Amino acid sequence: MVKSWNERMARPMDFVRHGWLVLREAFAGFEHNDDFRHASSLAYYTALALLPALLLLTYVLGAGIGSSQSALQRMTDLVSDVIPQYSDVILREVGAVYRHKGTAGFLTLFVLIWTISPLVGSLRCIVDNIFRVKPHRSLWTTKLLDLLTVMLFILGLAAISATGVSLRLLKQHAPEVAVLRWTGHILPPLMTVALLLCVYAVFVPRMKLRTLLVGALTTALFWNLLRPAFQFLLTVNPHFGFAFGSFKSVFIVVIWIYYSQAVLLLGAEMIAALHRKDTVIIKSLMDGGRGAGLLGRKRFIRRVLQGESFFLEGEAGAEMYHVLSGSVGIRKGDGEIAVVGPGKFFGEMTFLLGTHRSATAVAREDCECVVINPQNLDALMREFPDIIREMLVEMAQRLQHTSEKART
Repeated sequence: MVKSWNERMARPMDFVRHGWLVLREAFAGFEHNDDFRHASSLAYYTALALLPALLLLTYVLGAGIGSSQSALQRMTDLVSDVIPQYSDVILREVGAVYRHKGTAGFLTLFVLIWTISPLVGSLRCIVDNIFRVKPHRSLWTTKLLDLLTVMLFILGLAAISATGVSLRLLKQHAPEVAVLRWTGHILPPLMTVALLLCVYAVFVPRMKLRTLLVGALTTALFWNLLRPAFQFLLTVNPHFGFAFGSFKSVFIVVIWIYYSQAVLLLGAEMIAALHRKDTVIIKSLMDGGRGAGLLGRKRFIRRVLQGESFFLEGEAGAEMYHVLSGSVGIRKGDGEIAVVGPGKFFGEMTFLLGTHRSATAVAREDCECVVINPQNLDALMREFPDIIREMLVEMAQRLQHTSEKART
């Protein structure tokens, strides 16, 4: 059977709709969680941790490649790539401290790691808030995890930087190898995505690799768009930060870090939106939106013709329903005790109490209802707490109506 054009285009169009729905939810979450404010606190912690982190990375690189000069050169390349303007100010300070005698002792390295840990702890708290996670670890366990995260992050950066050094040496000694000519264009974005993937894997609670990868790609894309935009801003407005006088370079570096952290949090919001995609689709359907697409409507909408039942009294039930169109009669025995119209819930008593159905639900006309299972309801109540109030108000009104009807 040959599929029609609409049938062939249904899946691609649903993919686009779901993508737009997830992107819109990510931006809504960014605004709701006040991530610009969180980005400012992360920028503060990053500014404090920047010099210690670069020093620590330089020590590790120097120990790994056996050359302090090569380590400083690689650090210059790395910082120049990450910070578009005034990176020389930071590098000058890193070089001055690094060349100072006696700065590479064990105690100094431990202090550097400890200095970076507040940034890690702050990022962890912000990501936990995005994913509505309530940590149950003790203070010292959390601190230990933060310190381990710092060390793993520094080692990862050192490994990436060492790979860059190795490839540069290969290019110098084997320029005829065609594959190496493309590494300068392909490797940096791949390394950026890989590093972001590792960051999200560490901070984001148990998540599918595919979901984390989408977040990492989104962050890398926005960051690569932000970089030329920021450079353009500084080009057309050379007096940007002029009011800070000699601190102008520091101010611009902090502003760049602030925007970069905002992009990092937007990537986390994208991962969260993908993770709760089903919840977002259900909420969109309940709000009358069309962003759910054909496949979303097939998954979460049940259509019942007039006179047919959703469930019978005495049956076991594991779902509740939200009426989109039509009306549903709730029957007890031979009498109708309530009528549920669009925008209302039914089946919630059995759903919440885990008992058998206490009444029969029959379509009084052709109906469309959103089906909500226990997992989706937990996510809905966590992400959209107003639903709890709607359900409580509706249950109270129905109970009041039933009591009044019993008295008469």
